Amino acid sequence: MAGDAGGRALPPRHGVIARVLHWLTVLALLSQYLVGYAMIGAEGLLEPVVEELYDGDEDLLLPVHVVIGCSILALTVLRFAWRRVVTLPAWPATVTRAEQKLASTTERALYALLVLTPSSGLALVLISGEDWEIADRADWTAPLDLVDDDLLVGVHVTLQILLLVAVALHLGFVLKHQFVDRDRFLRRMV
Repeated sequence: MAGDAGGRALPPRHGVIARVLHWLTVLALLSQYLVGYAMIGAEGLLEPVVEELYDGDEDLLLPVHVVIGCSILALTVLRFAWRRVVTLPAWPATVTRAEQKLASTTERALYALLVLTPSSGLALVLISGEDWEIADRADWTAPLDLVDDDLLVGVHVTLQILLLVAVALHLGFVLKHQFVDRDRFLRRMV
């Protein structure tokens, strides 16, 4: 293990591919939440973009939301597959057994929610029978009408909230180690 300028051992890092997939997922999630926030008509950062590109019609963001969701799903499958192939770096000595268990449980929850959340969104646009305006003079109607759209929206929103909770736990764990324990834990993924 290499040392820093103060002679302290630096924690081992994840490989380049794992780090790239991780940060692409983070960027996709941030984008997805911004687009989703704009889709519900919330004022904010994307309001000028929606006004300029979509004449203020938030419903026209649906294709963007679906593409980002599919990207998150694909990134998650790639990350999971890569995670099965490579060995994880060793835990720093400052991470207790209980924290290792919490981190592993949170990781499993994140993987599950990164699959379930976009899948529930895809279910909404494919099996709800609902229709949306997706471009000037172009509509999308879900090809199947198997599940009530209100139920699917409720499931989708609930999964989004659970995903945010899992992300907050993950981020809290990393920040605690980075700034309280000062073990440079963040270096594992940067």
